[in-house]
Amino acid sequence: MYFLLNVTIPSLENAKPHLQGHMEFLNKHFDTGFFKMFGPYLPGGTGGYAIIEAASLKEVEETLADDPLTKAHACSNEIHEIALGRISSALTEQSK
Repeated sequence: MYFLLNVTIPSLENAKPHLQGHMEFLNKHFDTGFFKMFGPYLPGGTGGYAIIEAASLKEVEETLADDPLTKAHACSNEIHEIALGRISSALTEQSK
């Protein structure tokens, strides 16, 4: 199953102390294949998005509960199950 994650950060000041841990969390779970893509909204500081592959919504929620931003209540997570349509190879080329 695939999911779209929308992360909203209402206060960058409240989030700042947790951003390094958040990036470590993202990279760790990217390396395991949980996150297929992630990035910030521009201009920065307002939140970000991710495409997730997981067996269930419960797995997504349990994994995100370990994110330092989530633990600190410095963000809100909105999760939507999605179906993948067509994917441009340009996306994979741009991320290198």
